[in-house]
Amino acid sequence: MNIQEDIDDIMEENGPFGTDGPVADEVIGQYLGKLPKLLTTFWKQQGLGFWKGGLFTLCHPASFDGLLSQIFHADSDFSHADCYIYGYSSFGHLLVWSERHWVVQIDLLNGRIACPVLIDPSKAINPDIHMSTSLSVHVDSLDVYDDDNKKLFTRAVKKLGRPEPGHVFGFTPALAMGGAPKLENLKIVPALEHFLFLAQLQQFQLIDYLAQPPRVVRAVG
Repeated sequence: MNIQEDIDDIMEENGPFGTDGPVADEVIGQYLGKLPKLLTTFWKQQGLGFWKGGLFTLCHPASFDGLLSQIFHADSDFSHADCYIYGYSSFGHLLVWSERHWVVQIDLLNGRIACPVLIDPSKAINPDIHMSTSLSVHVDSLDVYDDDNKKLFTRAVKKLGRPEPGHVFGFTPALAMGGAPKLENLKIVPALEHFLFLAQLQQFQLIDYLAQPPRVVRAVG
């Protein structure tokens, strides 16, 4: 695998990358050997930033200190000590790298966790390939749909503006509290504060999306 070619492919596939600033060499050094080389190389070349007008943001893991411990608690497979949030959607879909189980996707709105390598270890082929695949931003899977099955992100930006770095769209009341996915229920809120709130509302479920139909494997934490 050629990492540079893969980075070039990511940039071409995802479209314009809005930069939020560089990542210092000493910070990159802290994550060498913990995160795939593809991601640290991307940081060095492009820094942090966002795609699809802010629908997905590539972030520094330290920006969300304390969040993973609220999600994983004392789980045997997942720990805040060896997992790192490296990206998030504007509604609360987290991309996490686990040193043990590679890509972990956390859906804060619905309390779901996906981790293909944990479900099927034979899929652990190359960490850079897994990282590259996770950075292919698919709008349909990251947007949120209202009760009429219409996407909310573009309409939310038009109404409220694009959230500044470190901010996201949040439903009030939260969906886990019975709120509805409606445009009028969205506000721009601080990302860490909002994500912590969502994490504390529910116990997360590990989902096997490889099964047909997808199945709940177990509770997390």
